[in-house]
Amino acid sequence: MLRLYACKLLIAHLDNRQLLETCQLETMEGRCHWRNEVIVMTSARWGRMKTGRCLDIHPNALAALGHDPLFLGCSENVLSIMDRKCSGRASCDVRIPDPILDEIKPCYPDQTRYLETSYTCVKGLCVNVSLVGYINSLSTQPN
Repeated sequence: MLRLYACKLLIAHLDNRQLLETCQLETMEGRCHWRNEVIVMTSARWGRMKTGRCLDIHPNALAALGHDPLFLGCSENVLSIMDRKCSGRASCDVRIPDPILDEIKPCYPDQTRYLETSYTCVKGLCVNVSLVGYINSLSTQPN
């Protein structure tokens, strides 16, 4: 059975939002550590943004191809996808490779891509979506 939830954010609790790099064969693990907090994705990019932990490019290849925008520096904003996967949940795991992200090819198709994300945890209240209309009608009725 599919359960849908609607979350009302009450008070923002901003964490240190740092960029998380998730390489191939790794899992992006989003976690909120306090009770009644949910994840809100703040950024998500898929591609080959820069060399580093996820992209170890030989210096000769980098010298020859580093200025090619489809080889390095190519990415696509995937915040809407990561929102659907993670926002509104207390925890979230996205394994790379991911079939939905793999359909997006901002770089040469045969090149290794990675996920770069950031999120924050906010205090929130989640209720079953079937109750939302009922709750909203209660809040609009006069006393």
